[in-house]
Amino acid sequence: MKKHLLHALLFLLSINIYGQSTIEGSFMVDNTEKSYALYIPQDYDPTIANPMMLGLHPLNVNRWDAVSWRDTLVQFAESNKLLLVCPDGGPDGRVDDPIDTLFTSMLVDSIAQWYNIDEEEKYIMGFSWGGRTTYTYGLRRTQDFKGLLAIGAAVDLSVIEDVLPMAQDQAIYVLHGNQDAVGVRYTPIVNALEDNGACVETLLLTGVGHTIDFPDRNNLLTEAYNSLRNSNCGLSSTSDTYNDKSEIYITPNPNSGRFLVENLNDTQLSTIAIYNSIGQSINYSIRGNSIVIEENKKGIYYLAYIVDTKKKVEKVAVY
Repeated sequence: MKKHLLHALLFLLSINIYGQSTIEGSFMVDNTEKSYALYIPQDYDPTIANPMMLGLHPLNVNRWDAVSWRDTLVQFAESNKLLLVCPDGGPDGRVDDPIDTLFTSMLVDSIAQWYNIDEEEKYIMGFSWGGRTTYTYGLRRTQDFKGLLAIGAAVDLSVIEDVLPMAQDQAIYVLHGNQDAVGVRYTPIVNALEDNGACVETLLLTGVGHTIDFPDRNNLLTEAYNSLRNSNCGLSSTSDTYNDKSEIYITPNPNSGRFLVENLNDTQLSTIAIYNSIGQSINYSIRGNSIVIEENKKGIYYLAYIVDTKKKVEKVAVY
């Protein structure tokens, strides 16, 4: 813990002295050392809340890791004044194994402690396997990210079927090459996202295959980011209660794994799903007027439900 805090202090010191910074670090997760790479833009100001981009690297152990992905996106991050956070997938190159998603969540939480992050301006992007994980990780945590940018996502519809309902009222930008398995990785995904109520913007690049090195990349990524940033997805003048956190009441919260959810009718109750901190669906039971989480482990859980056709997510702390 002391080493972790010391690293954070050194990071903040380097920002104040040098302005923009590239930083690499690591910490232990389940007895495994997990690495990350950060980019701090020149205009980072610790006195104000700053936007953050979580960057998920592709699957290629010969080239792609947190550092190389961070370095690929430095110009994009700097031009948009984004604090860039890139977790490393480890020896197998993946960023969506259970330990990796746990690490990613821990890293994002740590960044919020180390830096002044605007909680309303957090985004997630990824290419190839990282694009796949942008869906599988991001759609399980829509309460944490304002928008998702999937680039050449190496995914088919079956991989994300279970998280598609979470796409409702979520801003998603899909950037894809028209020579990159469009009939599997692009068209079915876009159609399914739209069918599930996502606010989807797309760009299909002519003559481009499965690559991040497409022409005018940084400008196109900036256009995609600005689309997400300016999106009013889920906000409607006819739905004043969409962001009203008081629609339901979880009591007590924190709790021991058993709690009441007030103001839910029987229809809404049937739509409930509960996820753990790494996005896995958790079994629960209804006992009388209480909901009981069957996993019986301490931590943060997410209760998702539907009200007035709108997806809602609330945190549940179990001690």
